[in-house]
Amino acid sequence: MTTSEPSPRQARQALRWVIQCSAGPLPERQQRALQRWLRADPRHALAWRQQQAFWQGLDAAGPDVLAALPELTTDREGLRPIAPRRRLPWLLASAAAVALMVTAAPHALLLARSDLRSSDAPRVVQLEDGSTAVLDAGTALALEFDGQQRRLRLLRGQAWFQVAHEARPFQVEAAGGRVRDIGTAFSVSMQDATVTTQVSEGVVEVRPGDGSVQRLHAGQSRAFRDGRWLQPVQLEDPEAVAPWRRGEVVIDDRPAAQAIAGLARYRRAPVWVLGGQGAGVRVSGLFHLQQPETAIAAVAAQAGLRVQRLPGGALVVW
Repeated sequence: MTTSEPSPRQARQALRWVIQCSAGPLPERQQRALQRWLRADPRHALAWRQQQAFWQGLDAAGPDVLAALPELTTDREGLRPIAPRRRLPWLLASAAAVALMVTAAPHALLLARSDLRSSDAPRVVQLEDGSTAVLDAGTALALEFDGQQRRLRLLRGQAWFQVAHEARPFQVEAAGGRVRDIGTAFSVSMQDATVTTQVSEGVVEVRPGDGSVQRLHAGQSRAFRDGRWLQPVQLEDPEAVAPWRRGEVVIDDRPAAQAIAGLARYRRAPVWVLGGQGAGVRVSGLFHLQQPETAIAAVAAQAGLRVQRLPGGALVVW
């Protein structure tokens, strides 16, 4: 029976093992953990072999690049590459290239489905009905306006809407739920599969997908996931809704890896968080969009993580 391809998560796990091994021989405890990981699923061993093949494929990059990369050797089972610690930045750069290949295909599909997109900065868009949409960095929207309705689908990120009043309903769909305007200004954000609606003016109706309906007024917010409410209605300062419209990012008690991923949307070059004990440490802060690299460094410092800058401006955090 043919082994299926490793999942993106398994590919990332393999990357982490390669990077750990690149710093030198693993301690005995970690070596045993690596062996257990390799035996746990045939796809783990396949992911490892794909990493080894990646290094071998560097021959095509030319002698100058190869001279800068570490010599890789293996133990008898071919499972433990060893490289000098001083060459770690080059290994990180190569590992980041693999991570980019893992994530590129879903991103291309998203671009094909969307009508409005933003890159590494918020974008203000005037819609055909006169409404205003402000897209945060890394946001994608699909539009369907006709004679009967104004329908938008949030595919990624978050957006704030100032809705023009008219007869056609204005509705934002996200992760199986719907947010319907009743004359208002509001934001809808999607983090993984969690959708949060915040109202800065007027009233909206939120339907998470389980048949229930929640009316939110100015200064209120609520989140749902997988068709179910996650929490009761929360009170918000209406002036604080969608702070990225004013060039600010507010991080309130979030895991460091999640906070850094959010800040990475404001950089043109990519950021990869490869784990580490500090990735789950909860952090808080108020940062400016114009200085995302400074913000990432501050969050990493709070969590005890290291930041490595790669050629081209990419960052690896571990």
